[in-house]
Amino acid sequence: MAKKKVTLFNGERNERYDYIVTKEQPLSYTAESFQKVLINLDYANIDQHYKVIQFTSTLASEGKSTFVSNIAYLLGQKGKKIVLLDLDLRKSKMHRVFNAPNKNGLTDYLSGKIPFEGLVQTSDYIGIDYIVTGEKTTAVVNVLESNKLKELILKLKETYDYVLLDSPPVIAVSDALYISKLSDAVIFVVAQGVAKKSLVKEAIQTLKHNNVTILGTVLTQVNIKNSGYGYGYDYTYKYEE
Repeated sequence: MAKKKVTLFNGERNERYDYIVTKEQPLSYTAESFQKVLINLDYANIDQHYKVIQFTSTLASEGKSTFVSNIAYLLGQKGKKIVLLDLDLRKSKMHRVFNAPNKNGLTDYLSGKIPFEGLVQTSDYIGIDYIVTGEKTTAVVNVLESNKLKELILKLKETYDYVLLDSPPVIAVSDALYISKLSDAVIFVVAQGVAKKSLVKEAIQTLKHNNVTILGTVLTQVNIKNSGYGYGYDYTYKYEE
């Protein structure tokens, strides 16, 4: 299947991870663009081949965690059963999205400290299930390559319509590549003005060389006032094969 372009802009960046713009401002231009991404996702996944979707970027601070949390909310609003799993074990953020302590999470489950029943939490605010990273670990690669994590993903895949994986950026560490082995496909987030185009291309080529299915790319943090594109114009960040 050819890579499908997923288009988006995201206006000014909001540093509050727990602010879900698609919930708080459902009629805004930003919320409308998230809805367009969902339409593209529906077409890309028309046969439901992709249930475990990883979200990554080139570098940090490209709005990836904000993006995935808004997509998770909208999918939940469409009646889909969603679980959002934080796999950024070095710099976790999802507990901030849900205003929850970063405990009783993934590493605690994998190390046998908590049962599965104590792992998955539910957000009344967003209306989806989520899993935080839990206790810090220096054995990140061991965790990401563990059979127990693979078994967990398979179990979640049987229960949920979508398992969304928030992962680290590609260039910074190798974690994203290990996580890609657990996922069915990747959505790649690009923030305007954060990473050089050469680095973005390098990150995407790295994923391709590892046979990762890229559903599409998403452009975030675009300055709408200065972009010259106006309301309703899809800005697509396209990469050549």
